[in-house]
Order: sequence, then structure tokens, then C-alpha cells
Amino acid sequence: MRTAMAEARSAFGDDRVYLERYVQDGRHVEVQLLGDGDRVIHLGDRDCSVQRRYQKLIEEAPAPLLPRGLQDEMRAAAVRFGEHLGYRGAGTVEFLVDTERRSFHFLEMNARIQVEHPVTEQVTGIDLVAEQIAIAEGRPLSLRQEDVVIRGHAIECRINAEDESFNPSPGTVTRAEFPAGPGIRVDTGLAAGVSVPPFYDSLVAKLIVTGADRAEALTRMSDALGRCRVDGIAINAGWHARVVAEPEFVAGGVSTTWI
Repeated sequence: MRTAMAEARSAFGDDRVYLERYVQDGRHVEVQLLGDGDRVIHLGDRDCSVQRRYQKLIEEAPAPLLPRGLQDEMRAAAVRFGEHLGYRGAGTVEFLVDTERRSFHFLEMNARIQVEHPVTEQVTGIDLVAEQIAIAEGRPLSLRQEDVVIRGHAIECRINAEDESFNPSPGTVTRAEFPAGPGIRVDTGLAAGVSVPPFYDSLVAKLIVTGADRAEALTRMSDALGRCRVDGIAINAGWHARVVAEPEFVAGGVSTTWI
């Protein structure tokens, strides 16, 4: 603390410091918002706690095993924040949930569409990209809060160009086959002949599944991961398959430090 104060005094001429509570077992939970500058609504929450080096790997909606009262408070807090800003567009309010104290703390707001938006689309039936474009064109919100109904459970696995040791795997794709069928969605531009360069984020596809409940979604995801076939580069589908079969993940509610 003395070192931090000395650095602040040297850099800014002000050695005041503040303390933040240390959260031992935190979950990363976020609330999806839509606003038109006059009204703000939420589209439920997502759990993004399965992370490696603070990079999300698996997301699901709604967040499993959140106490109902805490979930309602978090959603309401996100809407109040959006209303205070007069928020316009699609945005996500992110929280750190302290499971031990059953409390939540503001992390940040992402004023954009996010990688994990498909899980929210799948459980609400609302096209977030279309709504964002409509708002950008100056139209008022087409939805009321009571129009948003969450049905079932959705899980997204980020398929990265990485080997089993998380090393990046750039190269030219010679085959790219992904599963299809009821409750399965794949967002990707990967195809035979596509070059994956070493200079950017390793995300090459998003595999999203939806089930009537979380158990069905987990079963569907396990099957779908086994049907991903990509040659020319390595992908992390096998790693995901092991994770979604882990008893702790199956039980739900893992923390950000779990991986």
C-alpha cells in the first residue's frame, strides 16, 4: 500500500488510495439491455464464468443457480443504470457476483453487441442485431419488458484455433464441417480454403445449442462438439467436450477461477 501511495504521489501529486473487496469465488454474470434513449428493457442474464486468463470460453443463458431475488435485483440494477444514462442501442452491463456473500458488484458496461449475444437470442427469440440496427436508424423500441419471455436454456462454446495446450494454431483450413439440427446454431465463416492468420483473436466459430432445460442443452452440446470436424488447423472442441462433462460444470455455478 505504501508503494502504491508513493507511485501515485510521484505520478499525480495525490497519494490517496482506495480499497476494493476481494472476492474469493466470483461469477461473471451480465445483463443484456436494449434502449432507445427513452426506454430501457433487459433481455435476461448470461453466465460467462468459464474463462481462461480473463477470456471467456463458455457462456450460457440464463445464468444457472442464481438465487431468484439476487437475479431480479441484478436485472433491475442494470435497467436503472441504462435509464440513468438514457442509453440508446444494445449494451451489456457486467457484474461480479460474490456467491459467498450473495451480492453483486458492477464491473463495466459494454456499449455494443457481444460475442455471446446468441445465447440470449436463443432463449428470448429476439434478434439483437436487428433491434440494434432499428435503434440506430432512430426507431423506438419495438418491445416492452413484458414482451420478453425467457424459454429454455442455451449454451455457447467458443471454438478457437488452438491445440490441446492452448497454443495458437494458424494455417489454411482444408475441411470444416459443423453439426446441424434441432437446437443447434453455428456462427462461423470457416470453410475449406480459408486462411487463419496468427495475428488476431483465435476465435473461428461459435457453437450454440438450446434445450428445454439446462440438462437437455448439455446433452445436445456434448453431442454437437463430437461432430465438429476441422482439418488444417487445430480447434479446441475436444477441450470443450471434456469441460461440459465435468461434474462441477454440470452442477452449475462455477467461478471465474475454476478453469
